[in-house]
Amino acid sequence: MGKSKRRVRGKYTNIGSRIAQDRTQAQLAKMLGISQQTVSKKLRGETAILLSDLEKLAKKMKVSPAWFFEGYDGAPSAFPKKK
Repeated sequence: MGKSKRRVRGKYTNIGSRIAQDRTQAQLAKMLGISQQTVSKKLRGETAILLSDLEKLAKKMKVSPAWFFEGYDGAPSAFPKKK
């Protein structure tokens, strides 16, 4: 099957801070195989984040793709809640 063209939009567009956590835009660009300018646009919400981008990052960061959505209403829980 080809590259996913589905895009993350709506209430999930503000996941840039989770993606960029402890990483520079240059590091993210290298991880995704895209330009630093494109990373910047994705993090600011000017360009939609492809689900395939999240899948690549999750694999490289060794987290579940659900981790990017943690804390949003209706998002799957990737980790147990702390009590």
